[in-house]
Amino acid sequence: MSGTQSLERAFLLLRVIAATGQQGASLDELRAALGCSQATAYRLLQYLRRQGFVRGAPQRGRYVLGYELFALGAQAGNASALRERARLVLLRLAQRFGDTFFLLVADGHQVLCLDMLAGQLPVQSYSGTVGGRIPMGVGQASQVLLAWLGRGERNEILAHNAATLRLDYGLEVQRIAASLPSVRRLGYASGLVDKRLPGYTGLAVPILGADGRPLGALSCALARARMTDARRETLAQMMRKEARQLGQT
Repeated sequence: MSGTQSLERAFLLLRVIAATGQQGASLDELRAALGCSQATAYRLLQYLRRQGFVRGAPQRGRYVLGYELFALGAQAGNASALRERARLVLLRLAQRFGDTFFLLVADGHQVLCLDMLAGQLPVQSYSGTVGGRIPMGVGQASQVLLAWLGRGERNEILAHNAATLRLDYGLEVQRIAASLPSVRRLGYASGLVDKRLPGYTGLAVPILGADGRPLGALSCALARARMTDARRETLAQMMRKEARQLGQT
């Protein structure tokens, strides 16, 4: 087995373990997912355990992600300390409005939830939790991130995600693209209704760097019935103010 193949299988093993959550994955499940011999799966598993990327689950014979991944994750994507600086912003917004607020960043063809702070009211969201990913094009954070990207980059992302957006979310890329000029003009996005979470809406604003490119997005999620015109305007005003300060520091 080549070094590249071993590396690919190790990454796949980590993803399979991550998908099992607190229950963890057994050696047989990992072997089946990797399509390799039990000896190969065991060898990869033990190497990852020695590095701290995998540890034993409470249930004997099962494995969960190790704490070393948490330590690396705390640093990943935070070279500009954006997550660190945005934490107090999320706290202020959640305390004022009672809604759940998110910090999201573009990551290739996806949007990654870098941080979130739950409000007083339960809410469903696309990303689900910190570290959750959604296809670029889904949700209001995607809209603002796409709106401030160059046309070529934006078109490539939407073309790549077109099938997933249409089949899984009921979103056509033409509809998403047509909404972006309005997002640029208003300075915020309210999201497009899709078949996954039709009862929820939100609002997102871009965090722009000195070069005008998006560093990330501040977003909130709430039940559609609670999003009055007055609430939307107040949210947009406060979130734009916070985003401008984040982009300047």
